[in-house]
Amino acid sequence: MAELPLEYTAADRPVPAWRTSLRRRYREFKLIGQDPILSMGLFLVGIFVFLFVFFPLLRVIWQGFFDPTTGAFSLKYFAQYVDPYYQAYHFQVLRDTITMGVMTAAGGTILGFIFAYTMVRCAVPYPRLLHYLTLLPTISPPFAIAIASILLFGRSGLITKDLLGIRFSPGVNDIYGLDGLVFVQIITYFSVAYLIIRGMLERLDPAMEEAALSLGASKFHIFHTVTLPLLIPGLAGAFLLLFVEALADLGNPLLISGNTSVLSAEIYLAINGQYDQQKGAALSLVLLIPTLTVFLLQRYWVSRRSYVSVTGKPTGGQLTVKEPYIRWSFITFTTLTLILILSLYTSILLGSFTRLWGIDYTPDLSHYGKALGRGLNAVLSTTFLSVIATPIAGLIGMVIAFLVVRKAFSGKEALDFTSNLGGAVPGTILGIGYIIAFIKAPTFVVGLLYALLAGYLVSRTVSNNRRRILIVATGTLIGYGLSRLPGVIFIDSFWRYLLALGTLVLAGAMFPFVPPARRRGAILALVIMAGGLIVYNLSPLLTEPLATWGRAMSNRTLSRLTIKTASAIRVFTQPTMTILGYTYLVAALFVVTRARERARAWIVTALLALCAALVFQGKPLALVGTPYIVIAAYAVRSTSATVRAGIAALQQIDPAIEEASTSLGADTQQTFRNITLPLILPAFIAGLIFAFARHMTSLSAIIFLTTAEWPILTVWILSEVEQGGMSTAAAYSMILIFIVLAAIGLMYAFVGQAFGAREGIDLTLGGG
Repeated sequence: MAELPLEYTAADRPVPAWRTSLRRRYREFKLIGQDPILSMGLFLVGIFVFLFVFFPLLRVIWQGFFDPTTGAFSLKYFAQYVDPYYQAYHFQVLRDTITMGVMTAAGGTILGFIFAYTMVRCAVPYPRLLHYLTLLPTISPPFAIAIASILLFGRSGLITKDLLGIRFSPGVNDIYGLDGLVFVQIITYFSVAYLIIRGMLERLDPAMEEAALSLGASKFHIFHTVTLPLLIPGLAGAFLLLFVEALADLGNPLLISGNTSVLSAEIYLAINGQYDQQKGAALSLVLLIPTLTVFLLQRYWVSRRSYVSVTGKPTGGQLTVKEPYIRWSFITFTTLTLILILSLYTSILLGSFTRLWGIDYTPDLSHYGKALGRGLNAVLSTTFLSVIATPIAGLIGMVIAFLVVRKAFSGKEALDFTSNLGGAVPGTILGIGYIIAFIKAPTFVVGLLYALLAGYLVSRTVSNNRRRILIVATGTLIGYGLSRLPGVIFIDSFWRYLLALGTLVLAGAMFPFVPPARRRGAILALVIMAGGLIVYNLSPLLTEPLATWGRAMSNRTLSRLTIKTASAIRVFTQPTMTILGYTYLVAALFVVTRARERARAWIVTALLALCAALVFQGKPLALVGTPYIVIAAYAVRSTSATVRAGIAALQQIDPAIEEASTSLGADTQQTFRNITLPLILPAFIAGLIFAFARHMTSLSAIIFLTTAEWPILTVWILSEVEQGGMSTAAAYSMILIFIVLAAIGLMYAFVGQAFGAREGIDLTLGGG
């Protein structure tokens, strides 16, 4: 081996690529950390996505391979796919699931294309009205069409029995089964394909079609050689999205699949019927493979849309179909389909006013009496939790969209992918993941999140690494010791009073160490933190008498309203200690950064002790059975839509506007609040509308998380149908639709006031 030249030193040796990459990532995140608003936003959304999307999915994967009772590794339910005794049934379920998904996706995409082409190219009369009617399935419960199909075409259906006189005997095909399920799924989800394809048709530059027309090509030749190839990414994206939606749906298969079984229903029965978590998790993995594969393909197609001639707005007007036989064929088919859809929804409305559908059609309001009586708690709970989750989903979605579009950092693609994953995976999988992950305290995750937040807090306030480690260790140990005191020395309420007193003492001790210009905000924040603990203790003095008073009322409606009001107050005033501790950790950054540097070490140590005491008290993050797990599930399921809305809006804003603000001295927070937010506010409101509608109509992710105190309306509708109460289920469905329509109307009214009467809301985000 040749000797190295004397001048060769260790510094001249090539640096490994991985080390260079790590250094570059470190410098990158250090640069991001110089902007506290940007770094905090990235940090918080990262924690949210990890805690409520990534971690539950990991727990489902883990549970599928390990027995929950013994903890032993087990391939029991995967082995059934090769076991001759079970193989035939399992493969039949898998085959029916894939068949249903492919047929729904194909039929829904074709129907969506016909509707989109009619609306954009055929100069249809009353286009606005027809557009809104097409969107009806997006604001109704996921199984509303199934209920309507049973009312019209079931064995006691108005059309099949009363008009056509069909008597179903054994062996005669009826609405129940795979064909009926596919029909219901197509009507339920085709509007998503319509929104995607219509958006692409409206944005196609007509120059290529006009050029072909001027060269003498026929309209049909132009369609299949120019227009259709340009629409292939949209058609493929719509097909793949509908495939995922169909496989993820739970309500329709439970109601109308008959003897046909699909994976989503099998998962539900494994958890709620057989109480077998491992079987549910194993089947979830089987369902996750095709849905995740198709989701990745759909994202790939969307990323290829850049080769389509899309310029924002077309340079010329849209080419319209003027041949009467083509134009009116499309209009006639679209109109007849809308008449069918209206008939289905009309049957729900009429069914809600009918004494006993199929036997006695006498008008009767008693079903609404039942729905607003015994079901009032479900109506109020669903609406309240949906309202709470909506701004959370909207804010998280807009922050993620801003980071993805406007900032460059490692992991941006992973953040975008994972935030969309929450809405892409079947809700049954997410619901099972929440049960497995949060039915007991996930100690490791609680500690990890605390360490990340505490480390970030200390890194922003103390410069020396050894001092940082010492401060985190000292504050955490003191706080952990304090968290063990309730039930040993003090009762919970007295313990919280002590923590509140300590926080007020800290506020007084900080007073001389905070510059006068920053003193008010810092002291006020500590007072509010102490006040939160005091309110936590005192709120039962209001909520318990209020609930007792409600239970004593003779008027049952007022009684339920009063009891639910008490429960709603507790959601705000008595969150779990862990949630309160994490919130105080975020607020601590605001407090500490306002103090002088020489005092920051002991201030942050004291605040870490307070926050650790709250975070580790009791059973941290054991959220199953609380309303917070439902709020989290709602927010996760709709965040992907608000992210897409925000990305679409931000891509239409010239970055030069924000750059000008930055060059004039504004930081990220000021630029976002004063420049970016007003420009994307219409898209933000559109995201809120879609999020609220999705929360109100959600079923698959919520069905495992509902409780007696916090019942969910869609679960009650499903229960009524299973018990034969079709008319009561129809009444519930109409109430839900009215609530969603009222919310959309209020949002439109707000937009009209804020942005002018002609400003609309783009609801195409629902299909993206």
